[in-house]
Amino acid sequence: MELDDFKNTWDEIGKQVEEKQNFNPKILNKMSKSKFNSKLQKIAIPEIIASIICVGSAIYIGFQFNLLDTSLFKFIGVSAILLFILLPAISLFSVQQLYKSIDINKSYAETLKEFAVQKMKFCKLQKLNITMSYPLLALLMILVTKLFGKHTNDENAYFMIFGFCFGYVVLLFFSKWVFKKYNGIIQQTEDLLNELTA
Repeated sequence: MELDDFKNTWDEIGKQVEEKQNFNPKILNKMSKSKFNSKLQKIAIPEIIASIICVGSAIYIGFQFNLLDTSLFKFIGVSAILLFILLPAISLFSVQQLYKSIDINKSYAETLKEFAVQKMKFCKLQKLNITMSYPLLALLMILVTKLFGKHTNDENAYFMIFGFCFGYVVLLFFSKWVFKKYNGIIQQTEDLLNELTA
């Protein structure tokens, strides 16, 4: 009986040694990289969609630029176009830097350090984007009355007051929700990295 137990134990040890010999760290790296990418795609995809909408809005204002007949409206139009291009550029740059920070070919300590740095930068750039969204909202309210408004000045004034108040509240809650969601995803990605170092 003891001989059978010894044989079974010996076979198990042999299998474990064989599995370790066949183990390829590159496969682990590929698996880890795909896990990180799937987490970060939850940030990247909404940012790409929002960027397309922003660039589309900038193009639309550009095509309707001839309707902006005064210097003030032209200045507002140019400012809105610049913000519609700048916001997605900042956003996509920050997401790209997050992707670059996860380099499984580096040591895990270096990867963790780089990810922590990029995480802080990402949060700062997202806060900058949120801050710049408020002046963009004000510019849009003014542009909408010019591009789509065929009302009296009083009606335009009411639209701007209520539209801006409503837009401000929606933007405030939406930006807080998005920022919280992104932080959660980044934390999950960081936890994945920490699991690999454990």
